[in-house]
Amino acid sequence: MFNKADTNTIQKLVVGLWNDDSECFAKLYQLTVDDTYNFCRLILSDDKKSRQAVTEIYSVVLKNIIKLKDPSLFIAWLRRIAFDVCYEKAIEDARMDLYSLLHPEELLSLSFLEREIFFLHDFVGLSEKEIANALHIRNKFVLEILASAREHMTKLRTLQRI
Repeated sequence: MFNKADTNTIQKLVVGLWNDDSECFAKLYQLTVDDTYNFCRLILSDDKKSRQAVTEIYSVVLKNIIKLKDPSLFIAWLRRIAFDVCYEKAIEDARMDLYSLLHPEELLSLSFLEREIFFLHDFVGLSEKEIANALHIRNKFVLEILASAREHMTKLRTLQRI
């Protein structure tokens, strides 16, 4: 988790990166890579795949940083990119049969946070506490979002049967 000083520094580095300052990218990477790697490692459960994911994530960041409209959103934006990259890698591995039971439209109909928590819990197999720690949120909030995601998917399946 980033403290207020880190958050302010990150925002300044993003602005520097917008101005093509390559040192800013190196500093931004240094400030955020450990948290990003730990998040990837939690999802992928493999050091090599996690390092590959981190490389891909920061490549996406570098290519798309100019599209980020507000530097204060960098941390959330980075986390979303990290989730998307890890999600794709986990699906490629098809480690569980659960994904074959789900329709992609059902998953895509969930909000990002619902999809992220549902995936981490039901596909990756993380506990509520592990998810809360990884996303820096309360356990109770994880349970609420997980329940909301499941309710949303149940409603979709009910509507599809009608």
